Amino acid sequence: MNSLAEVFARLKPLFEKVIRDPRQEDIAKLNEYLTAIDGNSLQILQNVFLQQLVILVDSVPGRNRNELKTGLMECVCTILDKTKLRQAVAMKTTVVILVKQVYDVKSGQLIGELSEEFKLGVLRGLTLACRNVQSELVEEVYVKDNLSLLSQVLFVCVSVLSGERFRKLRFQALECILATMQIHDGFDFADKVLRCQVAELLFIVLPKLLVTLISVVNGDEKQGKALTRMGVKTLGRVLGLIFEDYDGCLVEEEIRTEEFVKLSKELSQLDGSGRNVLGMGLKDAKAREDYFSNTSRSREWLLEAEKKVERVLRTVVHLRGAEEESIRLEFARMNATLLEKCASNMPTCSVFFLESLLALCQDESDKIRAICEGALTASSHSGICFGDSRLDELFYESLKSIPRSIYRGEESEQIACFRLLNGYVNFMTDAQLCTIISNQEILNQLVMILAAGAELDQPEELVRREYVSYRFEYVPLEARLDKEKRESRWIVLRNFHVQDRSRTYFLQVLRSLQTRPETLSTILNYILEDLFTTKLNINGYLFLLSELIPLETSHASLQSIFRSAFTEILQDYHWQVDLEESTQISDLKFNILHICLSLRLMSRFCQLFRDDFRWQLYDVLRHTLPLSGSNLNCVNEAAEMTLDTIASAFGLGSIHKLIFQNLDYISQHITRCLKRPGSFAEGVHMLESVLRFVPYESSAVLESTISPIVMAILDGHDQRMGTARILCLRVLQIFVRAIRYRYRAEVDQKGNEDDVELKLGEKIEQLKKEMDQKLPDSGATIEEVPPEEDSVEPDADQEDQPMEEEGPYQSEEDKLPPHIRITVKILTVNFKYLSSSVLEERVVALGTLNEGIYLLQSHENQLLPLVHQIWFNFAERFADVSPVVIGCAFDLLVSLGQLAKDFIRKRTLDDVLPRLNTFMTANIDADFSALQTYKLQRRILTHAPSLVSSMKLNERQLDQVLNVGKLYLVKSPRRELQQLAREFFEQLSQYDPGAVVLKLHGCGVEK
Repeated sequence: MNSLAEVFARLKPLFEKVIRDPRQEDIAKLNEYLTAIDGNSLQILQNVFLQQLVILVDSVPGRNRNELKTGLMECVCTILDKTKLRQAVAMKTTVVILVKQVYDVKSGQLIGELSEEFKLGVLRGLTLACRNVQSELVEEVYVKDNLSLLSQVLFVCVSVLSGERFRKLRFQALECILATMQIHDGFDFADKVLRCQVAELLFIVLPKLLVTLISVVNGDEKQGKALTRMGVKTLGRVLGLIFEDYDGCLVEEEIRTEEFVKLSKELSQLDGSGRNVLGMGLKDAKAREDYFSNTSRSREWLLEAEKKVERVLRTVVHLRGAEEESIRLEFARMNATLLEKCASNMPTCSVFFLESLLALCQDESDKIRAICEGALTASSHSGICFGDSRLDELFYESLKSIPRSIYRGEESEQIACFRLLNGYVNFMTDAQLCTIISNQEILNQLVMILAAGAELDQPEELVRREYVSYRFEYVPLEARLDKEKRESRWIVLRNFHVQDRSRTYFLQVLRSLQTRPETLSTILNYILEDLFTTKLNINGYLFLLSELIPLETSHASLQSIFRSAFTEILQDYHWQVDLEESTQISDLKFNILHICLSLRLMSRFCQLFRDDFRWQLYDVLRHTLPLSGSNLNCVNEAAEMTLDTIASAFGLGSIHKLIFQNLDYISQHITRCLKRPGSFAEGVHMLESVLRFVPYESSAVLESTISPIVMAILDGHDQRMGTARILCLRVLQIFVRAIRYRYRAEVDQKGNEDDVELKLGEKIEQLKKEMDQKLPDSGATIEEVPPEEDSVEPDADQEDQPMEEEGPYQSEEDKLPPHIRITVKILTVNFKYLSSSVLEERVVALGTLNEGIYLLQSHENQLLPLVHQIWFNFAERFADVSPVVIGCAFDLLVSLGQLAKDFIRKRTLDDVLPRLNTFMTANIDADFSALQTYKLQRRILTHAPSLVSSMKLNERQLDQVLNVGKLYLVKSPRRELQQLAREFFEQLSQYDPGAVVLKLHGCGVEK
């Protein structure tokens, strides 16, 4: 008592001061002190302080009434939070005064111009006043006489939920509904008597509450996920309170089909009665009063109400696919609880509850799945709706709504539909599913859903081409030109374009169908029949087929179907489609996608058939290998992915080993194709692919086959290349690249030997000078009496001398290594296409020259005449309209600068640099969308210093290069190019610092 007395003694003066003259600082101190008092002491003092504070809230004077009321409400909430109301008078007085603060009884509307903080405090006070009460007090207060007061509290909550946007305020309104209807977390849900009393009193407010709560559940993302979860929780508990079977007459009994029929008849009779059981649309005040006074929570009212509830619940079906796990968890609890406790009073809604549980049984959350599976197992009511007589109808009704949801494009709605479909498939036995699928209408609807989900978009990625397609697979990783192989870039499901979750759940449906052989056979027969006869939606069906093929199957019917489909996909008309750039863009995209899907289907069949696939391997390679050399990115990547799958299925590990094992057949097929004009392109494509994956010198068969073919192309290029020039040019390019890789070590070694010889020559010159200084004037000089080391030199000179006297370099061909001879011939043929009117031919020709000249770096007698021959057409390429061509020409110029050096210095200054300067100056303000121009600008600024260094330009020659760099440093609108210009000058400052300082002087740029 001493502590209580001390508390009272310290609290009373401050409390009386607030009562006499309420001020904000005194109210804050009072609330702080109330917060510090223990709950037991405050419970004893509750009667002294609570009612006076509540009355003061209603009557507080002064200009700052809103702020003072808000502070006083905090004090009231502190007392209510730490104590329990034990008297009905105190509870009703508190509720009446608090409701009066925000609700005008005369107008029946909320009072305007109240701060959100004050309204939040009032709602929190109402919540605590209804929640922190003894159970005996609930029994005393929740009677007919207090219905109006409790209805006003609920009306305030509904009005806040409907009209306010402040999240905390709306969340508190939901908590107030839970507390007012005694369905909050702290209530004893096992007390059926008390719950029944509350339900019998407040059932009448269900229509308004239901509409409001549904609007919260279906609210947009701006309201927040926590509010949606709270709305689902409140909705479930309100329905559970009103529709629970408190009598328990049917809880322990198994409801049979006869009882369900009886309930259905009862419902149909109520439909035709014409009575307004729910009192909807009553506008007359007396009629409303009579309805509220005389209506009871009867069986008739419950059955009529649950039909309305069922229609409303259909609007929240998307919650089955909600992204937030906490929302789905609350929704699962709601359906499980309502199915368990309210099925007898909600027979129509039970279908919704069961379907929701079925759908959520497919959830990724273990906790949600456990709740749903437990509810389905424990519920004795599942037999009502899923007996044989009703299952097909329910399944068909569910199927009918799915296409509309797919095309609407709402992610949560799509996921909800696919989860339900997957739930039905997994719930039914094989016999049930086969029986239902045998119904033609159901089968049509199911395939329509699968086809809608498998509709494919045609992205621009399909028509993206690469001008140089070689990516060698047998070179070391650091030298390999890898590309990302990701089929999702070109296989895009149109109706799930940005919804990855929807796509995942659609594919889960297909995985579930894979596990049902009989059902899968029926679906595949339908698809194949439609595919063979109508040819409509052929690409969508190919995608479905590839997804429906399991990794293995022992079912005889399925094996027969898959073999028929495999035979069909090997037919030539699936592969001989027009892929030329001149094709109409829509047809081209369709054809490319068809090829990619056919390749994808081929890899699936390989995984399925495994060893049996060997019998068709040659046919598969005949179709697949040429496509791996396509200049269409998606086609060559899809072909490589298929070859990877085949190699893995045969345990070979790589495409290189797969091709190497079958080189005999492949070489024979290439030779045969090249001899026939109609299949020449196919043979060249296959040759290009083989050279990419297998070094041509690694096999005697391959080397003996490839070299004659390349020579045949070179010898007959005038005739053959008239119809397939680009194919031949690409083969020649990749062949030169293969030669360069093969002899790379030899070239590097020769380069090192040249460096050694240069250093040795410098040593000899230095030695000559030293000896001349030491010899007497009358004696012989070093030139007249050569030393022993030099005595060998004349022999070497004599060996080299005839080569210089025999004439031009063509006469030396017999003495050149074979790979150099064939390289020279390829480059000689190739440079003729530098001036071609076809962009890709110019690009490939420049690329081939850039590869081949490195092979000639130790053969100047072949390199320099070749440079002389190509120079005119090469220099003209720097005036090309395409930045891609100029970029390839610049790459070749950089390479020539390293190899030819002095030989091209004057030519470059006269013919090339002026054109490059013109391009760079004209495009300094190029549009940001000009990507190729931007790439070329970056390339020139990056590699120009190395070009200057390799050609050893003097200060005067360097000036025009520096002018371009200065222009981009000062005036370029792109920061990236300005940075590259800085790096450009930093590199050149090491080459000629004086010229750089002079050029940058006075331009306001830091060194």
